[in-house]
Amino acid sequence: MRKTGMRKSAWRLLAALTFLAALLAGCGKKEEALSGTKLKDGELFRLDGAVCTRPEAMVFVLSQKMRYEAGCGAGIWDVKVGDQTFEGYMKENLLDFLVKMKCMVSMAGQYEVEPGDEDDKRIAQAAAAYLEGLPEQVKKDAGIDKKTAETVFREYYTASLLMERLTVDVSAEVSEDEARVIRVQQICLGTAGLSGEEKEQKRLKAQELLEKVRAGEDFAALAKESSESETLERELARGESEQAFETAAFALGMEEVSPVVETSDGFYLIRCVDNYDETKTAQNKETLARKHKADRFYEYYDVFVEQVTAVCNESAWETIDYRGGGEMPENDFYTIYNQYFPS
Repeated sequence: MRKTGMRKSAWRLLAALTFLAALLAGCGKKEEALSGTKLKDGELFRLDGAVCTRPEAMVFVLSQKMRYEAGCGAGIWDVKVGDQTFEGYMKENLLDFLVKMKCMVSMAGQYEVEPGDEDDKRIAQAAAAYLEGLPEQVKKDAGIDKKTAETVFREYYTASLLMERLTVDVSAEVSEDEARVIRVQQICLGTAGLSGEEKEQKRLKAQELLEKVRAGEDFAALAKESSESETLERELARGESEQAFETAAFALGMEEVSPVVETSDGFYLIRCVDNYDETKTAQNKETLARKHKADRFYEYYDVFVEQVTAVCNESAWETIDYRGGGEMPENDFYTIYNQYFPS
């Protein structure tokens, strides 16, 4: 058994799946208080008074196994990710995820956040539906029973309730201009490593190209002929480019061309192809709204986790296996969860 701190990292394992996942990141540590804690064989770790068991972890392992093997095949777990296998990478992120969810459940108790009676009914129904889709041998091997399933659904839902409570007064409204996504063409003349005189020559060339565009020559043709960047057209949201480039790009109307724009790496001409991509702007608005809520949530969360202590059972954690064979479940946790607790 070893003590483990809770590292600051993105919740990469589930980041694309739920709003809850988009908000979780990072835990603090305070290990000394549990230095003598004894964990049982099936207990993966303890956070103060909360314990995470192997069967609880297996709910998520089976769901991830279903999704990755369906898309990539059973050999995905042997693929190298840096200096480890994909299975090792997934296990590392699974531990991060489980620790963070348990942190939030403990935090929910502090703020007196818990599911209501109707929620409890849905939790029981969701757990029953999930168990119905698990082959008997899978249940036996993973140790997943009614209590385990209900615990996982309840804790996942409790964490989402906590975030709703703590961010209820945060306006999720994002202005159209803040979220606006545009599409531009560019001509780039790079200046990295050039002398002052050489940079001036590039600026003059950029100005010459601008005059040709103003005289009616095709911008795209000039870009293919003269641009020193392989990227001739790009999608752009605020905060993704150097400020001078962004300011010039977002000031353009449809089919307008900017003056020569100087950035740290070169001179640019920018032509607006679409000054408002409605679909991409709507998607970006949702992303920014989640970020605003996350920023508020962390004001509370970061304070709480600095007081949390974790102890991890190394030998129990080694029993977590993504490669196990056997019949695949019919449903994964997330599919069932979203049926009973739609966003």
